[in-house]
Amino acid sequence: MITLGSRSFAGPFMAPLWSPTRAAGLYAVMAPGWRLLTWRALDFEQAADLSDRSLLKQHPKYAEWLRIVGTEWNLYIATHEMALSTPAERNAVLRELARSYRPEFKPLQEPSLSTLLLAQAMRNNKDN
Repeated sequence: MITLGSRSFAGPFMAPLWSPTRAAGLYAVMAPGWRLLTWRALDFEQAADLSDRSLLKQHPKYAEWLRIVGTEWNLYIATHEMALSTPAERNAVLRELARSYRPEFKPLQEPSLSTLLLAQAMRNNKDN
């Protein structure tokens, strides 16, 4: 169990090994934190059926999540079941989570040309 915002979530589970129960609910897409056994939520989503096998890989943000964590094996999922909930109820909880929890990870950016040139100049200057 992990608490995100004011809600308890089951997990986190390694995404490739995740086998959720058939239920409606919320899921948090997570990345490992900087310290051992810590995680950071990258995103919160809702689903009518958490056991849908295409839930993650068909999501429009899947490629972005992979860019952040590097590999599917670094992607974790935590779930908050909301059996018999409506999409409106799940969306209300998502808004609450967005207010109370702020994902901190941003995708890694490629270094700019000016950064690369500066690094090269510093290396060249060091060699002289």
